[in-house]
Amino acid sequence: MATVTTLSSGSRPEHRGLSFWMDRVIKEMENLRSSPDTGAVHDLRVAIRRCRSVAAVMEEVDPDPAWPAMRKVARKLFRGLGALRDAQVMDEWVKKLAPETDPVRTHLQTAFESNEPTLRENALRVADRFDQKSWKRLDRTLRQRSRLVPAGSLAAECLALERFETARDLHAKALRTEKSKPWHAMRIALKRFRYTVENLLPEHYAAWGDNLKRLQDMLGEVHDLDVLAEVVRKSDFLETEDSLKLWQEIIGRERHERIETYRQLTLGKTSLWNI
Repeated sequence: MATVTTLSSGSRPEHRGLSFWMDRVIKEMENLRSSPDTGAVHDLRVAIRRCRSVAAVMEEVDPDPAWPAMRKVARKLFRGLGALRDAQVMDEWVKKLAPETDPVRTHLQTAFESNEPTLRENALRVADRFDQKSWKRLDRTLRQRSRLVPAGSLAAECLALERFETARDLHAKALRTEKSKPWHAMRIALKRFRYTVENLLPEHYAAWGDNLKRLQDMLGEVHDLDVLAEVVRKSDFLETEDSLKLWQEIIGRERHERIETYRQLTLGKTSLWNI
């Protein structure tokens, strides 16, 4: 990963702090209500995740009850969108991995499409129950509370370092296996580190952000493929066992390729973890 360089006063990176993301949740909520498509669901969940990540960091140094209150409100919304998001992502993957004539693809797509209306309704119902007034009140409170840890301060560096060390330890464990749980745990830890740096160390994020996102996206694809493998395993497709076996092989190969690419990017002197 690139060495951090000092930026001139005229080239300070844009700092998207907590208030930016809490406001973004409201905006993305409106987009979702207009059209709960793949992009809208993804963007809202990303905004929520950033808010919750910052709150988890701040709870370590500030006992104010507004932090866990915000995380609780956001968690309900985030989880309410999860099933729809999973179905949308899985649908994209089956289209990517096989031609339209593939019988397993046809079977899975039919299942996704039949479930999607109900999943969309459930997601919209959860969105309608979201208390925007309470969210805005929390935003005003937490905007003040977040000043306890100024961006770029020593306290900010210490909090980010804790998350870096956690992610790096899980990275080392994941490299020793291809089992899904260690890779999933490492993906979550990396995500938390990335969002902490983005919020608390904007100058560092200007240097590290692209590489962190690249690793996060790759690990996200590994996780998607793990979920898809489980969907295929539980599928009630009965035409031929060979077809399902072939899909498992395809998914396994795609997953292995991404893990190997991750290894290449994170080992040796040029490792993206060398920050």
